[in-house]
Amino acid sequence: MKVIELEEKYILEYIKYMISSFKTIPIEINNAKYHHNTSYSDVPLVLKQGILSVSELNRLGIKKYSPEILNLWSDIESHINGIDSISLSVVGLKDLYVDEFEYDPFIPTKVDLNISSDISTLRSSIHYGNEFLCYENIGIDKIKSIDIRLLELIEKRKDFTIKDIINKYNCLKDVALAIKENNLDIPFREMSNDNCALDITKVSEMPKLILK
Repeated sequence: MKVIELEEKYILEYIKYMISSFKTIPIEINNAKYHHNTSYSDVPLVLKQGILSVSELNRLGIKKYSPEILNLWSDIESHINGIDSISLSVVGLKDLYVDEFEYDPFIPTKVDLNISSDISTLRSSIHYGNEFLCYENIGIDKIKSIDIRLLELIEKRKDFTIKDIINKYNCLKDVALAIKENNLDIPFREMSNDNCALDITKVSEMPKLILK
């Protein structure tokens, strides 16, 4: 695997330059009402298994959770989706109450998966006015795009370490490889400032970045 080793003072400019070199044309997404956030590192798994509930991840042995953790997370008063459903959000709703909490799926620390409107959900406004729960596994075919906002994260540098940003940047290669290996036709977009699709081949071939 190709790697490039850089001193800290060069890291952010290098990442910005590389992402710019990956950008292609804007791709608009239709029929994608829902959003689901996940970590950068978990996206390759999602592209192989789909989006699964905690109980399903545990049952299949994909992730191992202790009985204590499962019991804790099954308390829907603190964990609204429990262990048997998947939390989603919808933006632009017009029926929220004044001062009602609204979940922002565009946070740059997470990957934003745009999910098809054609899934069954139930609204749950206990924690967020725009939260919806899906009680079925969400298949890969329901993922309409994979959106990152890594450039925005870099602009908010004071809140994150260089290692955090490097780790997320290196995950881009893994995401692109998963798209190619699973022969998926899912747009991979950088959405910090505008709508820019990323060239999957270029991202999959990028060297991993190491802090010198």
